[in-house]
This record gives sequence, structure tokens and C-alpha cells, in this order.
Amino acid sequence: MLAQWNTISRFVRVSGRTITILVSVIAVLALGIYEKPALAGASRDRLDAFFKTVKTMRAEYQLTVLDPKKKVTQNAGGTFLMERPNKFRWDYNSPYEQVIVSDGAKIWVYDKDLEQVTVKKLDEALGNTPALLLAGSRSLDSSFKIVEINSSDDGLAWVELIPTAESDSAFSSLRLGFGPKSVEAMELVDSFGQTTKMKFKHVETNVSLAAQQFQFTPPAGVDVVGDQ
Repeated sequence: MLAQWNTISRFVRVSGRTITILVSVIAVLALGIYEKPALAGASRDRLDAFFKTVKTMRAEYQLTVLDPKKKVTQNAGGTFLMERPNKFRWDYNSPYEQVIVSDGAKIWVYDKDLEQVTVKKLDEALGNTPALLLAGSRSLDSSFKIVEINSSDDGLAWVELIPTAESDSAFSSLRLGFGPKSVEAMELVDSFGQTTKMKFKHVETNVSLAAQQFQFTPPAGVDVVGDQ
């Protein structure tokens, strides 16, 4: 998966590895599949309710990346849109203006300052990841070991998703923190020990989102690299 994103990674100033992680995670969130779980608790109930009932999502986010020694290496913020299945949009407002759009078939990465657009087919970009497996016939439990986290100080209901050995995943664990209605936080550890933390605010779910928000037309005069 990471090799398949090398082209994109060279042209984005928000870390290419961070983008790989985000695409994989948000593709998981943007899936439309749901099966009743074998085990259930308060945190698991919220996870399953999110996958079962939330069809669209709009939020602002703040992202922090820490290296294996827990030193902050990157901060970013902006807005996020999601529509199931497989459509999402990230607008980075800081530190650089960038846009990542999935229309369900392709992923577009646009760097305004560099005047560069990189495009990749969605299935090729994701490769054999849990996201792609979930988009097929497998349930959430088929691709992840799901563990409820029973205590937290932030008032959120947390679950941890650990990819199964069969999954070709860019991350080793993913924690999702749920409020009463939707996901409000994510914490992800990749295979190199890097941690990505994300907090969502002003979250709206099942709102009407215009179709053109998940479409992307490269501005005139920019360089376009990849699968057009």
C-alpha cells in the first residue's frame, strides 16, 4: 500500500505517510457494510450504531502527529466530509492549503501552492487493505480484533481496532472515541511507532451534502500526475 502511494507522497507537504494513514482510516469509516456483532458493550454499541446509522458526516478537525518518542512532528487542521460508501473530502487549511477528494472511484490530492494534482484509482491506492476488504462481503470483525476500552477521562466511549494478521494494513492499531452521536476522536499507531491523533468538532451527521463536494476538476494550468 505504501509503495502504491509513493507518487502521491512526493507531491504533498502534509506527510505522505500521514495521508496514507488517513485515507486508509477514513475509507474504513466511509464504508457502508454492517453486521450485528458477536459481542456487544457500551463502546461497541456506539461503534456499530455509527456504521449502521451514519450515512454522511461533516466536521472540523485538528490533527497531531507524534514520533515514536512522542515528540510532535506535525500539526494540521481543516474540514472533513464523508458520504458512504467510499466518498470523502479533506480540506487542509493549515499549515498548507491542500485537498484530498475521493469520488468513490478515484482519489485526488491537490496542493494549491505547488499547483500540483496527483490522482490515483481508489482500489489501486488502497491495495489489499482492511478498508478494501470491508467494502466487500466481510464484516468489521472479519478484518479487525475489536477491543472495548472501559475507562477514559474524556467522557468518550473508546474501542480499539487491531488489524488481523491477514490484513495488509498501514497501521498496527486504531482507537476510535465516540460521543453520544458520532465519532469524535481517533488515535492511530502505525507500523513504525508513529502516532496520529485527531479530534473532530462541530460534528454533523446524516446531513445533505452536495454531490459536487466529492468531485474534483483540476484548476486550469496545474500539473496533473497519475491516473486521469
